[in-house]
Amino acid sequence: MSTERTASPGRSSRTVKPVPATKSHKRPAKTARVEARTSARKKAFYQRAADLKGQSFTEFVEDSLDQAAARAHKEFETLELSARDSKAFVAALLADAAPSRTLTAAAKRYKERTEA
Repeated sequence: MSTERTASPGRSSRTVKPVPATKSHKRPAKTARVEARTSARKKAFYQRAADLKGQSFTEFVEDSLDQAAARAHKEFETLELSARDSKAFVAALLADAAPSRTLTAAAKRYKERTEA
């Protein structure tokens, strides 16, 4: 595509060149809306941050939400895995189980290789 556009007044003046759509570069259609109410002061603060980054307000909000969501997912998964793993670890320590055949065979092979 050879079409270029510049940002709206009050926004960054960078020139945006759209990437030609190919089968491997197709983006999903943006049909869902996200709405939020905030104070005029906060909106101006967010708009200024978007301008500083050379992004439209929408791009800035999307990027910020993506980063916040990724952090939230990572924190939840880490906490959940930690709790689950610690329970499994304690249960394994408290269990009075004999070593399995596989573990016994591995220990025997290790001793043969290291003592020779």
